[in-house]
Amino acid sequence: MEEFSKNTLQQIKKENIKPIPKWQFLLKDSLVWGLFVLNLIFGSIGFAISLYLLSNNDVLSDSSLVTNVWEWLILAIPLAWILLTTLFVFIAYYNFKHTSGGYRFTVVKIFLMNIVVSIVLGIVINGLGLSQKLNTIFSDNIPFYNHTMDLRSEVWMRAESGYLAGTIVDIDSDTKILKIEDLNGKTWDIPYQDATVKGRVVLELGEEIKIVGKMVSDKVFEASEIRPWVGNGRQMQENS
Repeated sequence: MEEFSKNTLQQIKKENIKPIPKWQFLLKDSLVWGLFVLNLIFGSIGFAISLYLLSNNDVLSDSSLVTNVWEWLILAIPLAWILLTTLFVFIAYYNFKHTSGGYRFTVVKIFLMNIVVSIVLGIVINGLGLSQKLNTIFSDNIPFYNHTMDLRSEVWMRAESGYLAGTIVDIDSDTKILKIEDLNGKTWDIPYQDATVKGRVVLELGEEIKIVGKMVSDKVFEASEIRPWVGNGRQMQENS
C-alpha cells in the first residue's frame, strides 16, 4: 500500500494533476438542479395547457364536428402537448438522477415524484387561468402553433363544411348582419337573423365567436348557431 501511494504521488507530480476546486462541483450540481426544476416547470405548463385545450375543445362534446374516429383523435386530444409534457418529465427525471443524492431514489420513485409534481402544479396553473394566457401568447408568437399544438382552428376554419370562427369587427342591428375577421384575417358577412345565440355570447365589437351555419358565397356565411370561442367567451388566440 505504501508503495502504491508513493507511485500515485509520483504520477500526480509527473502529470501535474491538480484537484478540481470545490466551487466547480457546486456549480455543476446547481446547474443540474436548475435544469431539473426548469423541466419540471415546463412539464407542469404542458400539463396545464393540455387541460385547458381538453376543456375547451368542442370535438369532445360534439361528434358532428368530425367525420371519423381518427379525425376525432387528432382534433380532440392535444397529443402534441401531451408528448411534450412527457418529454419534459423524462428530462427532469434524468437531471434529478444526476444530482447529488439522486442515486438514492429508484427510477420508479423519481418518475412518480416528477409526474405528481407536474400534475399538481399543472392543475394550479390551469386553475389560475394562466394556461389560457400562455396558450394565447404561444399562439401569437410561435409560427404554425395553431396547426401543430392547438388544433381548434383546424376544426372551426372549414367554412365549406359549415364551421367558421373569428372576431366581430362590425354589427348592423337593423339588418342582423355581423362582420367578422376570421382566424386567417379574411372578412366575412354573417347574417344571423335566424341564428341561435348561446347565452355566454355577447354580440359586440371584439367578441370572439364560433359559428355553425352554411357558406353562401366566398364572403358570406349564414349563421344557424353562434357560440363563444372558449368557456367565458372572451379569449381566443388568432391564427399566426
